[in-house]
Amino acid sequence: LLLDNPNPDPDVDSTFQINSFISITADSLIQAYYGAASLSSSLVDAIKDIAEANSDVDSSEDKDAAAHFDSEQIQAGHNRLVDFKQMVINQIKLEKYDVARVLAGRMLHTLQDFYSHTNWVEMGRTVPYDVLGDKDGNPDNVAGESEDTCSNCVRGEENLFTSLLNRALYHYRCSDNILPEVNDAGKLTSGYYDGQLDIDGNVIEKTKGKCSHGGFLDSSSDIRATGGINKDSVVEIWSPHASLHSKAVTIATLASETILNDIRGEVGDDKKFSSFLNIALDKQQISSIAYVIDTTGSMYDDILEIHAALSSIRMEIETYIENLGPNAEVNLILVPFNDPDDNDSISSTTDIGVFLDAIAALVAIGGGDCPEPSTGATIRAIRASEQGSSIYVFTDAGPSDVYREAELRALIEETGVQISYVLTGSCVYRRRRSANGQFDNAGRYNQNARRNRRQSAEENFYSNIAAFSGGQVLNVQTSSISELSSVIFLSSELSFTEIYQRTGIGFISSNRSFSVDNTITVLLISLNGNSISSVVRTPDGNNATALDPAAFKIELNTTNSFIATVNITSIAGYGEWELEFTSSGPYSIQVSGLSSLRLSQQFYQLDTESNFGFSKIEGNPTKGQTLALLVTASGDYQEVELNSFDLLTSDGSIHQQFNLTKLSDKSYGSIFTPTLEVFQIALTGVDSSGNQVRRISGTGLQVSEVSLKLGRGSSHYNTLYPGNSSNVTVVLTNLGVTSTFQIDITHGAINSTFSYSINRTQVSLNQNETMEIIIVVTASANASNGDTIQFIVTASTLFTTDASSNYVSFQYIASTLPPPEFTINQTTAAARETANLLLLMFALTVLMSFIELINT
Repeated sequence: LLLDNPNPDPDVDSTFQINSFISITADSLIQAYYGAASLSSSLVDAIKDIAEANSDVDSSEDKDAAAHFDSEQIQAGHNRLVDFKQMVINQIKLEKYDVARVLAGRMLHTLQDFYSHTNWVEMGRTVPYDVLGDKDGNPDNVAGESEDTCSNCVRGEENLFTSLLNRALYHYRCSDNILPEVNDAGKLTSGYYDGQLDIDGNVIEKTKGKCSHGGFLDSSSDIRATGGINKDSVVEIWSPHASLHSKAVTIATLASETILNDIRGEVGDDKKFSSFLNIALDKQQISSIAYVIDTTGSMYDDILEIHAALSSIRMEIETYIENLGPNAEVNLILVPFNDPDDNDSISSTTDIGVFLDAIAALVAIGGGDCPEPSTGATIRAIRASEQGSSIYVFTDAGPSDVYREAELRALIEETGVQISYVLTGSCVYRRRRSANGQFDNAGRYNQNARRNRRQSAEENFYSNIAAFSGGQVLNVQTSSISELSSVIFLSSELSFTEIYQRTGIGFISSNRSFSVDNTITVLLISLNGNSISSVVRTPDGNNATALDPAAFKIELNTTNSFIATVNITSIAGYGEWELEFTSSGPYSIQVSGLSSLRLSQQFYQLDTESNFGFSKIEGNPTKGQTLALLVTASGDYQEVELNSFDLLTSDGSIHQQFNLTKLSDKSYGSIFTPTLEVFQIALTGVDSSGNQVRRISGTGLQVSEVSLKLGRGSSHYNTLYPGNSSNVTVVLTNLGVTSTFQIDITHGAINSTFSYSINRTQVSLNQNETMEIIIVVTASANASNGDTIQFIVTASTLFTTDASSNYVSFQYIASTLPPPEFTINQTTAAARETANLLLLMFALTVLMSFIELINT
């Protein structure tokens, strides 16, 4: 794609550099094409979207044989590929790129499973089956229903691990168990898996003599012919034909390339196809920056100050985009809000002039009480922003809509946005509950009446949300607002990662130290508090103000805020830095670095029903739950070794520390059980010079006493034909004391072509009691192809002083293709690296249990 469309910038010889690659990664590819590796994050996001949709097929729809070419559902699997391939093409043509990525992930899962679950590899094939996904072709020569296809495998001996787990880890050792007369005749077959369904929803029973999928979780593997034939992993316990895994991967990769090239050709527009991959041939939109501005009457002076800063805002936007590269483009979002906040106002543009004109048109009026509905406005900004964007909320009042906290936290976790608050006041008056508990003293419905939260909930709301999202709270005087524009656009740089944070109360002089490693080029230091004074000291103990102004630049210096940038490269300032400061009251410190090292992390849960013993966490983890952490390093950086991670409290102090195990060249993992209610992860290690490497996750995790999961047969990604309805089941489990839960469902869509109903919005449950919530979604008859809606379901405790909540999300896509005759199951070669790393972590879990048993 990029070779056919050279970069228009004459200073970037992309053709030569791309052709000279030895290996291609997202970073090296984008660096070569755009001349700026930082732009690779958008391509990485697209890959992540496709991979997550691919992976979801395993976790939420594990009974549909056709989606995995299981149980000899070869024709049905091919039909599914044809339909999904056409849907991807249609959505790209309609510029519904998010939808197309979801559909592509589901399509690729089925395609890749063909090579892992059938006998294509065992027949000696080395190239993809060109019929699959071709609307003009059909698979032929499939083994008959009554035809034997496999012989028995040899059962492995049970071992000591049997006593460590609730079920035996015995498995079958299979070699050449597919009958020669099947392979020699080129007949297609695939393994049966216990409990799977055909396209009509009927259970498929394995008949004796047929092959099984196999693995110790597949009970059909005990029926003749015993064993199995899947090649999903490199471990025999899960994959009887593990020795053929790499061959299946090779062919599945070629098949994936082929079908994507076919889609590119049928789309017939490389600009649209590149947008599907989140890259662009003329402009590269990488993120959003959103201003959420309180326009109530008390903000009159603040808005005038923002108006006065428009010229500096323009300059900072232009400089920011220029620094990102010649192809960069940024989505600029403005969300004004008032009280009541009932107009859903929002504007989004890539035109700087249009954005500034919208700000200039803001007028402060109305309101009249305190606090204000800032949470709902922030949620609107998130829904309009790309993944990982920066959002700045300007207000002089606390939030009136604290009841939407669970929804806000859910969206932060889903999107990875960073939220910072610019506060010019501290009004946190809370509307009091009336005698009847439903209306405030102005006669309005009091949403807060349904939750008796802790008194500090609203007072600490902004600082808690900022810390949870990796943002910060800037307490500034109105006259200082105009000075913030440079800080806002500098801190919005996508490659900035947090390396240190701390909050506290300080009435005397305090010292805080932080380490700067040799992958960091620029440092951003931020101190906020009351009547603050500060001194920054370099690793050699000198006052940083003595440095060249080009190396140490004070961006903002008021009685409440101190913000400075340091050009680390120019002074080789690697090592231990120190911040000496005083603050007459609460303070917060945040230090971020512009680094060539990027660390991504994903949490998994132990799952006895999953093929690999793990599944991705839905919503928040639950109290006492054992988690698996998988960390992946990327970027153009010198040698770095990670060795541990810390769980940080809300004030940034260390609560628990765990070791990391190196799983591959750039991957690390750990099994751990958090004991904190809310925490962030700080990854630690050393660079090539022995300096400490420390990275704090942008988004926190909240441990809950309530579990909320999609029920069996429900999916995170769903297609719906106009005029049709579909059910989603959400399972609510109370893991704490007897409680009443409020069930809320939100979607954020305006004038949506979808409607929904929910069978209950409040439920009381005893400890460990479960309740099913049924949501019926309907696409209107006039829904257009590609219309989408994303639902977030939250469950929050009522009438308690220690609130707990959780969430689950799912998406619907309207498709004008005929409704698929099947739904969506098992492991995919595309996820092979993650799956195999998880297997290593599972082995670590068993080993730790074994050691514990010996010690006992």
